Amino acid sequence: MKSTGKTHWERFYAAVASGDDEQAEALIPLLSPSDEPRLLGIVLRGGESRWWGVRGLAAVGRSAAISAVVACLQDPDAAVRAGAALALGQLFSRQPEETAPFLPFLAPLLADDDGLVRQTAGDSLAQCGDAAVDTLADALNSPHEGVRVRAAAALHRIGSMATAAPLYHHLEDPNPLVRHYAFETLDKLGLLTNVLLMRE
Repeated sequence: MKSTGKTHWERFYAAVASGDDEQAEALIPLLSPSDEPRLLGIVLRGGESRWWGVRGLAAVGRSAAISAVVACLQDPDAAVRAGAALALGQLFSRQPEETAPFLPFLAPLLADDDGLVRQTAGDSLAQCGDAAVDTLADALNSPHEGVRVRAAAALHRIGSMATAAPLYHHLEDPNPLVRHYAFETLDKLGLLTNVLLMRE
């Protein structure tokens, strides 16, 4: 990328301000944690550029970004909600202890009106591994079939022993996809034979 004499932040901000999405995206990997306060400023000011603030926080944010990202999970713009769901998962990868208490805020997005938001919320919870199991286990008890399917899919992707108990209780779920994920996960863990023997 050709040098312009400007900092990475200045070039990123100029690209966002001018609507050059391709350039802004290319500069995201060049941002650093020191840019977190300025990214938070973009988010907190609101406006159309707030998505880019959330996108930047997904890449370089730390614990100071958590509350702003969680607030964006309820943004009226679906793209911002999806970006915030992605960001929370990325924040967990860098700041797991500080982020873990906020993972339940992703659960309502499993029933979001927007498909990308629903998918991103499920992906982020799956990315958080065992720390998200309790949140996903609660979602498995939802009367909303889509929520149960996405929760079961995320638990299947985690695939640890911690997922066995919640999925076991949904081996006879009314939804065939939930049953599928439950059986597949228990089988992968080597527990399905034991479950079947227990039921005989």
